[in-house]
Amino acid sequence: MSMTLALSPKSQIYAVGRGAHLVSYEMNIGDCDHDHAVGGYSDNSSHHNFPAIPLKSGRKRALCIGINYRDRSNRLQGCIEDATKIRDFLMREQNGYKDDDIRMLTDDTDKKPTKKNILDAMSWLVKGSRPGDSLFLHYSGHGSQVADTNGDEIDGKDEDIECSDSSIIIDDEIHKILESLSSGCRLTALFDSCHSGTVLDLPYVYNCLGGRYCATKVPVSDILGDVICWSGAKDDQEGTDTPQGGVMTRAFIESLENKPVQSYQDLLHSIRTTIQRKTYKQIPQLGSSLPMDTSLDFIF
Repeated sequence: MSMTLALSPKSQIYAVGRGAHLVSYEMNIGDCDHDHAVGGYSDNSSHHNFPAIPLKSGRKRALCIGINYRDRSNRLQGCIEDATKIRDFLMREQNGYKDDDIRMLTDDTDKKPTKKNILDAMSWLVKGSRPGDSLFLHYSGHGSQVADTNGDEIDGKDEDIECSDSSIIIDDEIHKILESLSSGCRLTALFDSCHSGTVLDLPYVYNCLGGRYCATKVPVSDILGDVICWSGAKDDQEGTDTPQGGVMTRAFIESLENKPVQSYQDLLHSIRTTIQRKTYKQIPQLGSSLPMDTSLDFIF
């Protein structure tokens, strides 16, 4: 069953796609409970049960990236705001992150989120990871797709993020950095950008009913750590930017503010429902490095 939704007049003025084009003014949204990233096939392998309760003994570390591309024709409005909101959310008492645990990369400071600085910061995030550590990676900015050159993509396209110096970082490069994570370490990623469904090249994606699908040609992860990725759109979709920030970042925070304890599949459903009610077309995605039981409580 599908329904036609139209953006509000205010959204028609301000909503800008975090990719090459503006979002459509009219859209068809199907049953998003079943909708997963482009490509892939059903997977019936056994679950890898991530820890059901937070691990108190480990370290916490976070990287928040927000790029507005201020002096460019494809500038965005709310990405720096997104990074700030995520930092403040992580630093709430119940979430346990301290100011010293978090690095910010935004293009309104002297240290710009260039390709080198982003890759260096991602390496810092995972360096020395140990079992029980909780890491958080947030990116808000432009995303796009380029031709896959090594044959590992089902749809023939790599996903990428765009840096402040106009260079790109493709999913293969980010995935390579994550390979240094230790077993038993948890990394939660949140990407608020276009074409971000499989931006970490994780082998598994999920729907809101607990169904699991293989998103890569070889359904085996070479990442030892437990990586969870919340992304703002399917690989073939654009995200949405507003002056108040990206709709994915806002929906993620709002969903957890309304219900701090909920399962992975319930949170995915809540995020999608929040975005759908605001009449945006994008369908957020959930991916993981290892098969997992999405009925478990989400922890980060």
